[in-house]
Amino acid sequence: MLRFLATNIVLLAFAAAGPAACTGSEDSPADAGGSSVASGSGGAAAVGGQTSASSSAGGDGGAAGSAEGSGGAGTGGSGGAGTGGAGAGTGGAGAGTGGAGAGTGGAGAGGGGTGCVGMGGITYTLAMAPAPTADQQSAYEMITSAMDEALSHYNCYTSIDKSLRVSYEPSVATADGNVNGSIRFGARSSMNYITAMHEISHTLGVGSREFGALVVDGVFTGSEATSQLRAITGNESDVVHADNQHFWPYGLNYTTEVKTTDDLVNHCKIVVAIRADLGF
Repeated sequence: MLRFLATNIVLLAFAAAGPAACTGSEDSPADAGGSSVASGSGGAAAVGGQTSASSSAGGDGGAAGSAEGSGGAGTGGSGGAGTGGAGAGTGGAGAGTGGAGAGTGGAGAGGGGTGCVGMGGITYTLAMAPAPTADQQSAYEMITSAMDEALSHYNCYTSIDKSLRVSYEPSVATADGNVNGSIRFGARSSMNYITAMHEISHTLGVGSREFGALVVDGVFTGSEATSQLRAITGNESDVVHADNQHFWPYGLNYTTEVKTTDDLVNHCKIVVAIRADLGF
């Protein structure tokens, strides 16, 4: 069953500590329409071999949803390994205590991450032409894959409910998302789950008018987001850097920011904290 999300993303190229102007390459996302989008051809492979939010089988397990093994549940995790393998933990795709695509190691990503703690209800609807061309059909498939995996993380690590409207718009330079719940994908390079998560953050309030009001001298001043970042890093002097559209660290402004599932988890934690600061 397809679940669909939307976010006006336009990724900015980071200059020194933060984003500057975006060109749409993998390392420099581009802005289109006042939101940000992490662009690039990274796709699922950008996170340590993570190819899907759900796992098949592996190690000593069996099919997804089985107990005591990899392949969806039990102690194996979803990284295609058995007990103690890469991405091992209590998670697994579709079952176990980890939930979809999660677990201690996450789906195919080694090292870190936490089990599913949220029961998010973010869904999406992808607008499709009644008789799609080959180009449209290809884009729909890529967008669906990106959104499904992005949502598997958001709905695992947050308890946010929102309905998104997603579309393929070739005129859009990269991708963009809007707090009204719409996400548009244009370039193929933006059709990956990291960019999708970045855009989803825009639909959830990042880059909104309320967000911009709390940005002072390049710092997002919300107390919840500040406390959450310091809890993550252990540094009591850390601050959430921001412009009127983006935040960092953990803003997923570039596909290259994601090294392990921890980066996805921390992104979700900061977005939840930002929403609390915004009163959402």
